[in-house]
Amino acid sequence: MKSDVSLLRRLGAIAYDIILAFSLAFSIVGAILIAFFDKQAQTDLLMFGIYLITVYFYFTWSWVKGRQTLGMKTWKFQIEQSNGDNITHKQAFVRFALATISFAVVGLGFVYQLFNKDNLAWHDKHSKTRLIKN
Repeated sequence: MKSDVSLLRRLGAIAYDIILAFSLAFSIVGAILIAFFDKQAQTDLLMFGIYLITVYFYFTWSWVKGRQTLGMKTWKFQIEQSNGDNITHKQAFVRFALATISFAVVGLGFVYQLFNKDNLAWHDKHSKTRLIKN
């Protein structure tokens, strides 16, 4: 289950996808806030929840339905199970959750890729997925 996508290529796609996902999330949150709310304290938690849900669905839907996000498409790689099949919703959830934790601990889950013999990041290994060039 070896991945042939470098850490640099992976980080390039992540940067691209973060810009796209947060642009989408900010647009959705802005529209909701303008339409329904005007109290700051009530909106902070709601905004965070909407951001997280929007980013979650951007990544997981892209992975499950098309094997790649827009960033992955630009950097010419895709995600698959170790047997070559599309990933499942459960795998996408595990991957998203663990990738989020990887970022929260200063990217250690991504640095793990540099030392893994199969070139897998921490969330690749535990979600039983891999990235391949296309």
